[in-house]
Amino acid sequence: MRKWRTIAISMLSLALLAGCSGAKPESTVEAFFKAGQQLDTEAMAATILSSNQEEVAETEELITDDSNDYLVEYFKANAEKITYEVTGSEVDGNTAVVTMNAKYVDGAPLMTATVSSVFSKILPFGFSGSELSEEEMDQIYEDTMKEQAEIVPETFTEATLKIDLLKENNQWYITEITDEMVDVVMSGFMLLSSEMEGGSEDTEPQDETSTEESAAEASVIGKRSNPVPLGQAIEIPVEYSNDDWTENYEGTISLQISGITKGQAAIDILMAENQFNEAPPEGMEWVIFDVTMKLLDGNQDTPFTILPNFEIVSSSGSEIAQDAYASLEGNEFGYTDIFPGAEASGRVVKYAPIGDNFLISYDENFSASFYFSAQ
Repeated sequence: MRKWRTIAISMLSLALLAGCSGAKPESTVEAFFKAGQQLDTEAMAATILSSNQEEVAETEELITDDSNDYLVEYFKANAEKITYEVTGSEVDGNTAVVTMNAKYVDGAPLMTATVSSVFSKILPFGFSGSELSEEEMDQIYEDTMKEQAEIVPETFTEATLKIDLLKENNQWYITEITDEMVDVVMSGFMLLSSEMEGGSEDTEPQDETSTEESAAEASVIGKRSNPVPLGQAIEIPVEYSNDDWTENYEGTISLQISGITKGQAAIDILMAENQFNEAPPEGMEWVIFDVTMKLLDGNQDTPFTILPNFEIVSSSGSEIAQDAYASLEGNEFGYTDIFPGAEASGRVVKYAPIGDNFLISYDENFSASFYFSAQ
């Protein structure tokens, strides 16, 4: 994460070179974000006061480093989707403040999912005492980000910015690039990286790999205190055996819960599919949710058997014992075999306290529980 934050800042530091700007403060701001849509640092430079020229050499090295290509391309693709509108301008002599609204791709969900997944991948190395090289960490991040980009839906966020400008030689210049401006052009990574690293820029430099692993550990999702958001997938390491239990295998599954239906709507579905389904216990309501599981890697000759090991955990922390059951007419999740690359989908039905902000837990081989939001 520290490296990704450095790339985001450094790419924009190219825009801290002297240049000519607009005759109106709002024109300067519009010129900056028009250039930002293309990540055209030279054009952005024309809108900023001269400073920080010493950072240019480092920036050019970061951008031309092949290991950064995937992230730079991600920024560029998102920058093209930026929309903005200047809504006000206040001029006071040679200073001005321009107000604008911006809408841009929010990279936080993708980054959070990526870091969480990376942590699950590097965790075994920590237990084994193995140390990953910087190149190996870069490759893991790149591969994981590409995987998560196929799973995590793209979302947008909006922001209102107040930008300070200064007039020099009858031209208006933006005085400095703020974190908020970086967020617009860099998909919100400045705010996200500050939160994940504690927002400290003055602390003693740490080893990059250790920093990334610490950030991953702090942000890992799937715990009860940080459940997996509804509709988002999480990667989970698994262990399984052949039929006679003589050989053990390791693998990784991707698990996603979505499509929550509860209350009367759930009863209507259950009664339509099986007339013998009954009402849930008093104070409870039926909950139907969709599940998709994919075996990302594992043994090519021995299938992984899917079990619907789901439980309902109330907001008070109690597991809700399932003393009554309802059946779905087909498309029920679980009790099937898959090989690496294959996936299975289906529905699960449980009951939960009426109106409760409950969680759904998944137990992997009774060794670890992963929690999912149902809201």
